[in-house]
Amino acid sequence: MVNIKVPLNPVQKRGLWPPKGGREYPVLDTDDWWKIAAREHIDAWALIEFNFQTHVPEEVNWYLRELVGCRHSRDGGRNYAFIGADPKLRKIYLPAVPPPPPPAPIPWPDKLKKLQYEVEHSNDPQKERFLCMLKAMENRRDDRVIFWSTIAPGPEWVAPLGVEGRGIGKALIDSQWLYKNIKTVRDVDLLPYGNGLPRSDTFVISFHKYLFETASPSIGILRAANAEIVKTHVMLDRWANQSMGGSASMPTCYRAIKEFIRLQEQSDYPSVINCIVTTGT
Repeated sequence: MVNIKVPLNPVQKRGLWPPKGGREYPVLDTDDWWKIAAREHIDAWALIEFNFQTHVPEEVNWYLRELVGCRHSRDGGRNYAFIGADPKLRKIYLPAVPPPPPPAPIPWPDKLKKLQYEVEHSNDPQKERFLCMLKAMENRRDDRVIFWSTIAPGPEWVAPLGVEGRGIGKALIDSQWLYKNIKTVRDVDLLPYGNGLPRSDTFVISFHKYLFETASPSIGILRAANAEIVKTHVMLDRWANQSMGGSASMPTCYRAIKEFIRLQEQSDYPSVINCIVTTGT
């Protein structure tokens, strides 16, 4: 059951719904707060605060039910989602004048251009994919990726045959931390971005940081990283495949990671992970 708490003084009783100066926005089934906020170049919780004057998740759920007509959940019943909301109510409000997007100078344009040139003049079979990835980073699209070597299960997880476990000496995320902190796709979405170096609080890598700040950018590094990203996709699919003994045995944290990747793959703009789907396997 969705967690709900009735606010002490709801916004509609204070004349704050709809929020003054807001632009009406009919939510789509595919929307969530973070997608809408990203399009508006604002923080997701600032958008929630603009609508409901609260940062308490349980109160947000109450408002979503009462004011937006939400009745369904995407995260196992913890929070309401916009999908299937009451057609008579399904709208939120956006700030009247969105703040301008933050300046986004790219500190690594020369390195990126050089790598693009190397890829363009190569005979690599994945040339189209690599150029798509580089273009996504150049355009400041979502470049979050997950390497399988970082999240591969150890002996404490029961994974079916065909799912590659951790190797000796690999620096992996702590299994207890993963179990405790990752329960929904939102938990993955809110993680800080790493640069490929081992961290105790994230396994989500900012690909441009990895390529241009940690590694020495080259087509060889792109090949190796692509293999790791694809392996994450393949291994999670195998784990969730019932015919291979997966599905029911897949831990909640790995299900959340798989859903995060699925949403990245199906994004409407060319994110780095989306490039892998649109250019074939």
